[in-house]
Parts: sequence; structure tokens; C-alpha cells
Amino acid sequence: MPPKPGYTSYSSALDGSEMTRDEWEFLLAMSGFQKRTGRRYPTWREVLHVARCLGYRKVAEEVPIGPPKPPDPSPA
Repeated sequence: MPPKPGYTSYSSALDGSEMTRDEWEFLLAMSGFQKRTGRRYPTWREVLHVARCLGYRKVAEEVPIGPPKPPDPSPA
């Protein structure tokens, strides 16, 4: 069976693809999850599970969610 186009192929040559190291790490973790489980569209609970497996924890008080901002250009 041929691979599904765009399913697990990520390109850094596309417009808007300037990703931080953390974004790439998360993207690859989600891709791995999708491959292992065969689930193309994970639930939000599964997304949170992957984030927690990467070590993300809530360490600050909540703030209102606004529009996304571009990543900080300074190195991480």
C-alpha cells in the first residue's frame, strides 16, 4: 500500500516551516505516535499524553490564550 501523501512527510522547504527545536521534537514525537498506533488523528488526550512523555509539565499560573506569536529568534 503506498504511503498517504502528507501523512508523515514533513518538509523544511515549505513556507511557514521555520520551526524551533522544541516544535520539531514535538512534531516527530507525534509522528512516531501516529505510526505506532496507526491513528492518523489522535485525540486531545493522546496529544497531551505525548507532550507529558516529552517532559512538559504545568509550572506557571494560567494566562489568557491570545493569538499565536512567532518564535523568539534567540537560540534556546
